[in-house]
Amino acid sequence: MKKKTLLLAGLCALSLCTCEVQATNSHLASINTIGDNDNVPTGYEIILLKGDLDASVGPNAVVAGANEYSVYIHFNQSFGNVSISIYNAVGNRVYNTVVDTSVQQTVIIPFSNMANGNYTVVLDNANGYAEGDFERN
Repeated sequence: MKKKTLLLAGLCALSLCTCEVQATNSHLASINTIGDNDNVPTGYEIILLKGDLDASVGPNAVVAGANEYSVYIHFNQSFGNVSISIYNAVGNRVYNTVVDTSVQQTVIIPFSNMANGNYTVVLDNANGYAEGDFERN
C-alpha cells in the first residue's frame, strides 16, 4: 500500500513539474521571435555590425540596435558564450557581460544613465569578433 501511495505521489509531483516547464517554454518562445524578422524592434536605430562570430554564419545572424534608453542585441543562432562589451569614444569600457547564446538569444542592456556621445559595441567569442558603432543623443 505504501509503495502505491508513494508512486502516486511521485507521479503527481512529476506532472506538476512538467506543467511548469511547458509554461516556461511557451513564455520563452514568444521572446525568441522578436528578432526572427532580422530587424530591430520599433524605436531602435540599427547598429551595423562588422565581423563574424563564426565563419559559417548568415548575414543576419546577429541583429543589434540602440535607442536613448538601451542597447538591443538578438542572436538568430547559437554562438555559445559571447562577451558583450560597450566602449565610449575614448576607449574606456563602460559595460561588459558574458551571455550563453544557446540559452539567451535576446539581450537588452539598459543605457539611460550613460552620457551622450559615440559608443562601440563589441561581441567576442571563441570563433570570432564583431563590432559596431552607435550614437547616444
